[in-house]
Amino acid sequence: MHKIEKVNLPNVKHIVAVASGKGGVGKSTVAANLALAFTQNGYKTALVDADLFGPSMPTMFGINSEPVYSKQINGKDYFIPIEKFGIKLMSVGFLVKPEQALIWRGPMASSVLLQLFSDTFWEEIDYMVVDLPPGTGDIPLTLCQQVDVDGVVIVTTPQQMSLADVRKAISLFQNPDLKRPVLGIIENMSWFTPLEHAEEKYFLFGKGGGELLAKEYNLELLSQIPLVNGMAEAADRGSFYNYQQSKSVQDSFRDVTAKIIDKLNSNKLISTNNSNKMKKIAAPVTKDNQIDEHFGHCEFYNIFSISEKNEIADVQTIKSEEGCGCKSNIAGWLKEQGVTVMLAGGIGGGAIDVLNGNGIEVVRGCSGDSKDVVKQYLAGLVTDSGESCKEHEEHHQDGAEHLCKH
Repeated sequence: MHKIEKVNLPNVKHIVAVASGKGGVGKSTVAANLALAFTQNGYKTALVDADLFGPSMPTMFGINSEPVYSKQINGKDYFIPIEKFGIKLMSVGFLVKPEQALIWRGPMASSVLLQLFSDTFWEEIDYMVVDLPPGTGDIPLTLCQQVDVDGVVIVTTPQQMSLADVRKAISLFQNPDLKRPVLGIIENMSWFTPLEHAEEKYFLFGKGGGELLAKEYNLELLSQIPLVNGMAEAADRGSFYNYQQSKSVQDSFRDVTAKIIDKLNSNKLISTNNSNKMKKIAAPVTKDNQIDEHFGHCEFYNIFSISEKNEIADVQTIKSEEGCGCKSNIAGWLKEQGVTVMLAGGIGGGAIDVLNGNGIEVVRGCSGDSKDVVKQYLAGLVTDSGESCKEHEEHHQDGAEHLCKH
């Protein structure tokens, strides 16, 4: 298999991608305001407009006519990002005329995307926000494979109609082959609030979509952002930040950035300091974090990182693939994550063999809240029941061979 080369950005501490399943949900507005909130909190911030075929940032920041220049640094030519409102900006929209259509096939678009990262002189950056194009095409895939994205924020509207596309986006980033943490969901345009009457709410686009998605995928609903007077007009004038005179909007983005910072710092600490030391325990779970009685049909996996003090330091939740539990490469992926123990309810002997073959001990007969079960296991109070799931064994005897051949 051809090894994919990563883009090296040693001066960038954290990269957060902002994605959506479809256009028109205000994703670029959210990305711009998150970047603004980061810089207003004193962080060195960058914003990359990765929507190559529909770049919005030049218009939103009012810098359509300002050219990007290049400079030779250490023998290499770099783009120098444009800076506005304290944010370092890079967009393909700075390199072509606004009316120019970009006719690029996938490989060319992916190559240009990577140049925006690797050929730009970023200097020191605390938080880089990446505004992705809508959907699940070449650009999001290339970004996940070749840039070390620390986490993804998903943007949706309350409408039920938009949820199907958003589910596809979440599925892309949670795919075991990409393994990019979804930090949470932002529901944009949750309601309309007149500036003069901040206490009033008009649900123009329905309600409940963001909350439904968060529950379905066991994610945090980071915020519900209202639609306020003048938002679109301000963005068209290149002064998108002006509508933040609405205190509710301003507070919402500050709250979201605080949550993102907390999540990233927690994950960074675990991954950089303890990745080789920490024990990992996995458990198949239901939506409410109960140990699933049937390993083969679980909806999620919780992966617990265990500190040197034998305590739970962190938990990551990934959505299970559709179909039988003999999932194509889940055992191999769990092994790559450092998982050495699987706490399961009912599980077939074939699946146990494959997990064992990947160095993962299986403890059968577990039930109850997954976090409580892990604590009990760490205390030496949980042992293997010795019984495999016969029903699973009968129906899926051959399927276990697939569990991890990739």
